[in-house]
Formats: sequence, structure tokens, C-alpha cells
Amino acid sequence: DKIIEKVAPEWPINQITIIDRNVLRIGLYELLFGNKKEVPSKVAINESIELAKSFGGESSGKFINGVLGTVYKEIEEREKNKKETEEK
Repeated sequence: DKIIEKVAPEWPINQITIIDRNVLRIGLYELLFGNKKEVPSKVAINESIELAKSFGGESSGKFINGVLGTVYKEIEEREKNKKETEEK
């Protein structure tokens, strides 16, 4: 939940619907701890968006995409910086 609050500070965690909150939790788990070879990050994000569209509100898919997309970009940036540091 701390990651969600950091990435979407304008949305207090208790104001995010339970469906969206749980879809975000599942998506974040996949991005942070999932096996990237079995489930690539972009697939995990897309599956989360589809869950949100099916079970959430009208704008849930866009919200989930925004939050998970931001986290994905941060992870990619961190991994890129780590590789550059290791190469030096």
C-alpha cells in the first residue's frame, strides 16, 4: 500500500475502491516479485488492467494502468542504473 500511496498521492488508499486496491496489489506483486520470464511485466500490467475493466469502475483500467505503468518505469530505470554502475 505504501507504493500505491507514493505513486498516486492524490488518492488516499482508503478512497481507492477495494477492487482497484486489490488489483493494484496483485499487479504490484507481479512486477516486484514475479518471474519475469514466465510473466513479462507488460503482460502483468495488461492482465491487471483487464481485471480492473471487468470488475472495477468505469475509469479503473486507466487508473490501474497509470499506477502500474509508473512503477514499471521506476523499476526499469533502477535496473538500468544498476547495470551502468556494474559496468564501471
